[in-house]
Amino acid sequence: MEIIEQFVAGKSGDPHGCEDAIVVTGRHAAVIDGATDVSGRTFHGRSGGWWAMNACRDVIGRLAEDTDAGTAVAALTAELAARTEPGDTAASVTVYSAARREIWQIGDVGFAYRGLPPAAGQPRKLVDRVAASFRAAVIAAEAAAGRISMDRVTEEDPGRLAARALVSRQDAFRNRTGPYGYAAIDGRPVPPSLVVVHPVPDDVDELRIASDGYPVIGESLAESESILGGLLVKDPWCVAELAGTKAVRPGQVSFDDRAYLRIRR
Repeated sequence: MEIIEQFVAGKSGDPHGCEDAIVVTGRHAAVIDGATDVSGRTFHGRSGGWWAMNACRDVIGRLAEDTDAGTAVAALTAELAARTEPGDTAASVTVYSAARREIWQIGDVGFAYRGLPPAAGQPRKLVDRVAASFRAAVIAAEAAAGRISMDRVTEEDPGRLAARALVSRQDAFRNRTGPYGYAAIDGRPVPPSLVVVHPVPDDVDELRIASDGYPVIGESLAESESILGGLLVKDPWCVAELAGTKAVRPGQVSFDDRAYLRIRR
């Protein structure tokens, strides 16, 4: 595998607090997205998302060449369970296995290659869509009442405060099947039905993997950054094209950490 380009940036501009990471070995390539802990808890001085990301990064770096998806998920799960109480921290992970020519997707880190429909590689869990839609409605109501301006994001996000009732509870759906269920590495068993194993066609020679800090995985880093930058200007509250559970807060450079990897195989 050859790294064509890679980039990681934290939403605050401080790399110390970034919960995204990239791992590339001769055997595997991966992007990891540590889950934001809305409670604000820390573990040994680091956020829960960073702690989960770091555990996954260590495991991927030592996966054997012939490892299959199930074995990899079990190893990631066991490592995080050994470091924190299962369920306390979580991360989404997407891995490319060179030997198996497969992409393994656990959570919402996206992947793309030429010819693949965007929806196929960038899933969005139902509970996030519900929370984002509700938050957008609250923001719209506040703007209609004249209490906020859609042109200027305030320190206090009334939509996020309202959506917190769901966001703070959604980990109850993590690693459970059902309409709101979704996968993540959190130290608890991941139902196999929630793990995506995607064979990569033989004629594909370039792959792109990116965290959900990129709304569109462009064919290059420059394109991905350009699209993101334009949308941040157009939708700073993140209620339209960037609809999500949080806006770009004052002092931040984006709504979320982001990581982009493009490789040639």
